[in-house]
Amino acid sequence: MSASLPRLALLALVLAPGAATAQTGIEGRFNDLQRSISALSSQIEQLKVQERQLEQQLTKMQTSFEQRIERLEKRPASKPTPRTGR
Repeated sequence: MSASLPRLALLALVLAPGAATAQTGIEGRFNDLQRSISALSSQIEQLKVQERQLEQQLTKMQTSFEQRIERLEKRPASKPTPRTGR
């Protein structure tokens, strides 16, 4: 048993840097994911603002078109101008 203890200690020393590197790799990937989520959240907020603006523009256009159509429909029918034969 006493001979295996130094082997375990040596094995721990050999694997420890790899474990630290793996941990750093995981932390790096986690940080990358956090940055990606933050960037995507920001992009979603910008798209929501654009969507609201487009909805407002569409509503204004619809209102304008409806008003124009109502005005056209309320106009008295104009008499067709007689065509002269040429």
